[in-house]
Amino acid sequence: MSCGGRFVVLGLVLAWDCVVGAAAGQVAGDEGPAPAAAWELRLLGVDGPERLAEMRAFPKRRPVRLAVVGSSGVSRRRLARFLDRGSRVVYHGCEDPDANTHDTQMSLVVFEIARPLGIEIELHAWQAGPSMEDYAEKFAQAGAAAQIVSLYQSFWGDGTAAITEAIRRSPGALFVSPYVEHGGHPTSKTPQGSACRPWQPDTIGHFVTVTPLARRNPGGTILTPSDRGPSDSEAINFIAPSYHANGPGGTCPSAAVAVACAAYLVAVWPEVPEPSRIVSLLRETSTIDRAVLVADDAFAGEAIDRLEGQIGALRNPPPGHQRKLDAPGALNLYRAFQRLNAAGPGG
Repeated sequence: MSCGGRFVVLGLVLAWDCVVGAAAGQVAGDEGPAPAAAWELRLLGVDGPERLAEMRAFPKRRPVRLAVVGSSGVSRRRLARFLDRGSRVVYHGCEDPDANTHDTQMSLVVFEIARPLGIEIELHAWQAGPSMEDYAEKFAQAGAAAQIVSLYQSFWGDGTAAITEAIRRSPGALFVSPYVEHGGHPTSKTPQGSACRPWQPDTIGHFVTVTPLARRNPGGTILTPSDRGPSDSEAINFIAPSYHANGPGGTCPSAAVAVACAAYLVAVWPEVPEPSRIVSLLRETSTIDRAVLVADDAFAGEAIDRLEGQIGALRNPPPGHQRKLDAPGALNLYRAFQRLNAAGPGG
């Protein structure tokens, strides 16, 4: 939407809305993960009941404080089946919209992965807008209250610098967003254009972007960010398997999967981890695990070859082009869990 021509805020919600809502209600609790979450967990390396049981039984040190900042709100009633074991929703200056909103759908993706893993989530909800200043204020509040802040909108045009600065000044929280390129707009004009690029020290190290390895794209390709020179600064940090994502404009569910991965690490880390440690662990354990990615016909071998080639090209571009990908493969939560477990009490 627009306001006086000063800025544009775009929600990244498309046809998969009804699919998320439908799949989310099928299975919950101790019966095991819902089909969508089961597919995502398998591609995250949690590819059998033994691994799932191992990760669920691992001691949880704390509930996870997760913030969602957006325009649509989060419905406690729609999340009720996940709120019976310590998880809860806390509203900040807003109320239950009692609707299957975009932010509610993305929260369902998080809870469907988190619950089988035994994580308690305290979800803090803010509704913001329409001004960029209000969004910036709400992001600052969320960054002070939560360990992870998720945002499922893109922001363009005048005034977006206020949001970028609010995120930059909130180093105690990990901010997670989908990759948000849209409609030919220069990506340097959106807050996500300042997100983490570890090869450039002036970027925001606690702000990461995510793109999907989508079930709906059996060819195995991922989005290729635009590189039109300095006007395009956004890069992708992580590739997350997503049952619901469906390509450009439908990347949000992959960010929700990454949020669930980060939430598990926050829950089991011996001490509350700094965002940089979460990002580093997820990066270092990202991989192309062919045994996982081709199991049960998730992706064909040719698709994995194509994915490997695209990852290599985005991480190691030819002279004169920008690096556009951070991690060396797709997120693998089980590998991250193993690495953290092996590190012992000091993490």
